[in-house]
Amino acid sequence: MGPTVHRTPWQIQRDVIHALLVREMKTRFGKWKLGYAWVLLEPAMHIMLLAFIFSFAGREFYPGIPTMLFMLAGIAPFLFFNHSFSKALAAVESNRGLFNYRQLRPFDAVVTRVLLEFAIYLFSTVALLAILAWFGVSATFNDFLLLVAVNVLYLCFCLGMSLALCVAGERFPEAAKFGPMIVRPLYFMSGVFFSLEQIPEQYHPYLAWNPILHVVELTREGLFASYHGMFANLPYFAFCSLGMLGFGLLVYRSQWRDLVRSR
Repeated sequence: MGPTVHRTPWQIQRDVIHALLVREMKTRFGKWKLGYAWVLLEPAMHIMLLAFIFSFAGREFYPGIPTMLFMLAGIAPFLFFNHSFSKALAAVESNRGLFNYRQLRPFDAVVTRVLLEFAIYLFSTVALLAILAWFGVSATFNDFLLLVAVNVLYLCFCLGMSLALCVAGERFPEAAKFGPMIVRPLYFMSGVFFSLEQIPEQYHPYLAWNPILHVVELTREGLFASYHGMFANLPYFAFCSLGMLGFGLLVYRSQWRDLVRSR
């Protein structure tokens, strides 16, 4: 027998998340005939549908930005939020059999799902931007550092939300039924297919409470030089993201033992 290999907790955590990522990818894409192509097809179909609807106006939806690019900058972030929301509610139940292993906890399952959705979101956005640019649909790029800051904060926001939702989904199984009732209105209030500039001013104070709207506005501001997201507020979104992450960690920490023991 060879010498015993002692691994640090970080190495164990890394290996656990890597194994879960492989499992999630096989579960998510292995059963579909289109497989990994669905990563691009889902946002692409959303973009084409919305672009077709708004093409009847006969002009660009936002001056200086092709309609497809404008829609992509709203659809891609929202799909990340939508998938994180729905996957988190079922994270504990879907992986319950794995919690018999001492090294694996519900936290690992949630982090894995959020990281996978985040990677899909980034890959699909970059790939579709490149494909559209290949066909001549492009706009002047603006601010890379702003995009990095927004996406790091967005990852924190979705991770915190997912940790809280995994507890809610296990404690209250009916929560999964209310999920679509929350997500669908947000689709119409998060700037996916409009700019806040195009909404009457009296509604701005109400819409501006929505953190997802700030993600979309800041994403467009970072991507397109001609987009002026004057209503986007990075400090507010940073506060929401870190607050949500802290809230999610506290909720999970107070309940994780019950999540493992519950049947």
